[in-house]
Amino acid sequence: MQAHTVQQLQECPRAGMYVYTGGTERGGRHIECCAEAARTVMAAPAGERAASPAWKDIGHPTAEAAYAHMRAVLLERLDLEHTTLADWAGCRAPLGEARCDVPTKRLASIEPAYFHEPLCDEHRTRETVEAMWDGPGDWSGSW
Repeated sequence: MQAHTVQQLQECPRAGMYVYTGGTERGGRHIECCAEAARTVMAAPAGERAASPAWKDIGHPTAEAAYAHMRAVLLERLDLEHTTLADWAGCRAPLGEARCDVPTKRLASIEPAYFHEPLCDEHRTRETVEAMWDGPGDWSGSW
């Protein structure tokens, strides 16, 4: 099982910076929040990786900034159109102390972050999801 959490970079040009990572201690960890830049670094020949200009795009000064970047990455995967339920459910959009509860068969989902919430047509929006989901936080599971 993979663990997803924030870690500080060690022994690299950005040592001390924070990144959101996934993987296992035995199988290896990989950077998830700054994945494109990390892939660019790893694509360079081994002897040139430390000098790669892509390092400037890897890492954040605080753990909170790394969590926020991963949240933004996952929100780009938000699906408001394609996920449906087999049966009706009440909309879970918050309305003050209560929730909407209008019957719906449609979900808002963020894969693979385990966010799947029934939302009616009125509330199945990015703004509603952003208000409901503070993730990703730390979690265990595979992408």
